[in-house]
Amino acid sequence: MMILRVLGVIGLSFWAVAAPCWAKPTLYLIGDSTVRNGTSGQMGWGDPLVNEFDPGKVTVVNRAIGGRSSRTFLTEGRWDAVLAHLKPGDFVLMQFGHNDGGALNDQRCRASIKGVGDESEQIVRVTDQQTETVRSYGWYLRKFVAETRAKGATPIVVSLIPRNLWKDDKIGRSDGDYAGWAKRVATEQNALFVDFNHLLADRYEAMGRERTAELFAGTDHTHTGSKGAAFNAKVMAEAIRGLKDCDLAKGLFPADLWLPSVFSDHLVLQRGMRIPVWGTAMAGSEVQVAIAGKSVIARSDEGGQWRAELPEMTTGGPFELTISAGKATRVCHDVLVGEVWLCSGQSNMDFTLAKTAKRSFSGVTDWEHEVAVANHPQLRMFTAEWAMNEFPQREVLGKWTVCSPLAAGDFSAVAYYFGREIQGSLKVPVGLVTCAYGASTIEAWMRQGAVEAHPQFKELMQSFAKKNLEFRDHPKMFLEYGNALAAWKSGKHPKNPDPFQDQHSPTVLHNGMIAPIVPYAIRGAIWYQGESNLNTRKLYSDLQKTLIEDWRHLWGNPTLPFYFVQLAPTKAPQADPSGGQLPEMREAQARALTIPNTGMAVTLDIGDEKDVHPRNKRDVGNRLARIALSNTYGKKIEGSGPIFREGSIEGGKIRIRFDHVGGGLVTKGVGLKQFAIAGEDRKFVWADAVIEGDQVVVSHKEVARPAFVRYAWSENPMGANLFNAEGLPAAPFRTDP
Repeated sequence: MMILRVLGVIGLSFWAVAAPCWAKPTLYLIGDSTVRNGTSGQMGWGDPLVNEFDPGKVTVVNRAIGGRSSRTFLTEGRWDAVLAHLKPGDFVLMQFGHNDGGALNDQRCRASIKGVGDESEQIVRVTDQQTETVRSYGWYLRKFVAETRAKGATPIVVSLIPRNLWKDDKIGRSDGDYAGWAKRVATEQNALFVDFNHLLADRYEAMGRERTAELFAGTDHTHTGSKGAAFNAKVMAEAIRGLKDCDLAKGLFPADLWLPSVFSDHLVLQRGMRIPVWGTAMAGSEVQVAIAGKSVIARSDEGGQWRAELPEMTTGGPFELTISAGKATRVCHDVLVGEVWLCSGQSNMDFTLAKTAKRSFSGVTDWEHEVAVANHPQLRMFTAEWAMNEFPQREVLGKWTVCSPLAAGDFSAVAYYFGREIQGSLKVPVGLVTCAYGASTIEAWMRQGAVEAHPQFKELMQSFAKKNLEFRDHPKMFLEYGNALAAWKSGKHPKNPDPFQDQHSPTVLHNGMIAPIVPYAIRGAIWYQGESNLNTRKLYSDLQKTLIEDWRHLWGNPTLPFYFVQLAPTKAPQADPSGGQLPEMREAQARALTIPNTGMAVTLDIGDEKDVHPRNKRDVGNRLARIALSNTYGKKIEGSGPIFREGSIEGGKIRIRFDHVGGGLVTKGVGLKQFAIAGEDRKFVWADAVIEGDQVVVSHKEVARPAFVRYAWSENPMGANLFNAEGLPAAPFRTDP
């Protein structure tokens, strides 16, 4: 293997650092478009390299940018921005050369002086009339190496990837110029070195011209497509693993056999359907997956990826799930088979049973008692760590936890109450996969292709793209963020300006938290989200429909149950009939009920005018569970409160008919509240409303010719008190378009 490890001091061992405020190291990538590429159809190896590292051990930040050379990466302030973030134990992987050739003073002003010497040339740039002293390619690399070390970080010099240019069945190499010069700098500076130019050239020649061409973007001989980027990233990971005494290798996923963290001790597998199990192994390995006397064989592909499907299983356990590839074996202990649900959304789903240091906004009503009695060993939860990314990831941190008083405080409260009710009713194990992130928008949880397929979301994506370009093209934002982090001691954490690290951005939470758990076998999904989409509420019904379709596509189940929570009241109650953002949002949410296998839990009666996080999560979880028990599991119970079906005008009155009346309509308190009526002038006034059988009749003495009726149509419809006999509240509605 053509890897040079030059002896010398290479920085601190980050696994050995004993500092009390130790943080996991960051690997920064700097370079050109072969490392990071923003052109459609092209991709650099730096982005898929992220997927080679365990996110619990290393954070990978790709600061490479297309069109830059070693010179312009410095002159544009990009290196200073990276330096502002570097801390002891970090790493910098640097690859330049493709853009370092040409004239020193032209419309790009990016070429460096050839070689590794100390010569320089002073110019007045034709682009902006500024004076600049241009140095050699080697000089810039030496500067990056020296300043990385001065920060206590480890530099790794990388030679440029070869172009797809052949002669006599040999691909072109750059020993006589940039690849050779990079190696020379590493040797002189006693720096770690990856001879990527030779490593890839050897691989390409072994593959031949035709297969190598498949790695590049169309007829482009410099830039790889996604397949080539992934291939090159794998080779880079192997090279890092082979570097002598390089602690960065310890952050890589194991090469022999790797499983995502969702396959770990105490996991729950879905009964009654085929069960996908997946991971990576050495290319071409035979992988055996076995549990409870059942065994299947899979074989890993060229990239090392494999997937097996266990046959359907019935309720049971505990079992051991064993996965073997060659000499490597992984065993998941205490595995149960039962019902599995995905639990997702923003902070009201992320809201934990107890108030914790990480989620200080949480804590249900009487949470100390609730945690103390949470002893349900057949109820388990996998809580995904918060994670966002530009590209779909293969891993999200998390582990399965058995429900006990010692652990339940960290459980999503809504998911806990939902699962407890399901487990208690069905008497089977229940697994809850919780992927939730506070203040997230719904579009953050969808695939890029799903959002882009709909023209009504074009403005969302254009705004997102504009932010990305601004962050990419202006290093000052990253520089200022680094300086703010360095100065930060306590209090509010500085906000990351990277749009791909903003939970309001499209696709980022799908990439970071959903993609890693697909296609884990699940029965259905529960969803609690919407507050962060109030400003885009007119799009919400389309967005929610798209999310449902996207998840059903991802899991290969066109009827995947999707049960959601309608937003609870906030703000002070209004004295007069009025609308507002929340009633419009609730209406947008309710439109999803036209989609088969959906259900809505109404929360009009459990809001808090002073807190967007109501403490009563028991009723929320229980109502979602009733929907599931009725719709998914066929229990003969009413799963929903009354839902408006139709209205008819009868003289001076409007008669309202409902679905889901259950055992009958009832009033909590004296007289029906929160009904409003109007004529064609749409001047709504509080109405008189009475229950007649399974219907409600609405009128007002001053509205002789009524045309429209509304119920609970305000931000906080305090006193809304129409329920069915099962104690489930009626959903808000309006008949005026």
